[in-house]
Amino acid sequence: MSTHLLARIRIGMLIFFAILVQTTLGSDLRVTHVAPDLMVLLAICAGMEGGTEAGAWVGFWCGLTADMFLTATPVGLSALTYCLIGAATGALRAGFLQERRALIPVVAVLGTAVSVLLFVTIGDVLGQSQLLAAGRSWLIRVVVVESAWAAVLSIPVSIIYQWAARGSAGTERLGTTRGSVIGERLPAK
Repeated sequence: MSTHLLARIRIGMLIFFAILVQTTLGSDLRVTHVAPDLMVLLAICAGMEGGTEAGAWVGFWCGLTADMFLTATPVGLSALTYCLIGAATGALRAGFLQERRALIPVVAVLGTAVSVLLFVTIGDVLGQSQLLAAGRSWLIRVVVVESAWAAVLSIPVSIIYQWAARGSAGTERLGTTRGSVIGERLPAK
């Protein structure tokens, strides 16, 4: 079996595990009635580790998986939002950002904040007025709490994603393939 196929299988299993954690433990992790969003965090980590294409694909599948558990919004809203966030993160990583472990929480905070705002904006355009019904203070609280969770969870999720994506095409292109989870960076091919 090729290393690319194995990486895809590991990433798929990681998405499945992340949605299980988010749906089963998410309510226990709520702060002011807001739970962390592991799926958008995976999309951001995919963009940081694998570039634009990896961020878009992982974001799409994470969003589609999350959409299966959301009953108040149309299927595809999270998929579109996370795909855009993953692709944008990957484009920033490939074009401008240096790969530094300290940069991951900053990108996760900003990416999560933008994803919440983008989700609500696209949802409102699609007629999902219930997303703004709670008011601006609710939206600000969601942005702050989800971004704080992203800052806390970004390094562990990034390390787990690096392990899962080891051998994938995106990590090879950006030169972020690791020999082990905490190993040395290899030069880009």
